[in-house]
Amino acid sequence: MVERRSPKPEVGGSIPFAPAKNIFIMKNPLKFIQDVKQEAFKVTWPTAKETVQGALMVFAMAVLASVFFLLLDQILKFFLEIILKVSI
Repeated sequence: MVERRSPKPEVGGSIPFAPAKNIFIMKNPLKFIQDVKQEAFKVTWPTAKETVQGALMVFAMAVLASVFFLLLDQILKFFLEIILKVSI
């Protein structure tokens, strides 16, 4: 069996027999929950207008993609029918 080493020897965990060196063990769950709460307050949530605009853009792109694939399907169907008629 060939031993494979990480290109960065100080980084562990890249192979099964070299476990990661810095494993985080949560010592205080209450501190963790407080930190999560603080980070949640830092999040910039979208406004209602931004949410509606985003949803409309997703809907418009879905409609455009469906029309594109419908046209592509019809074009390929047309050429396939021509090829099949010629070969018979």
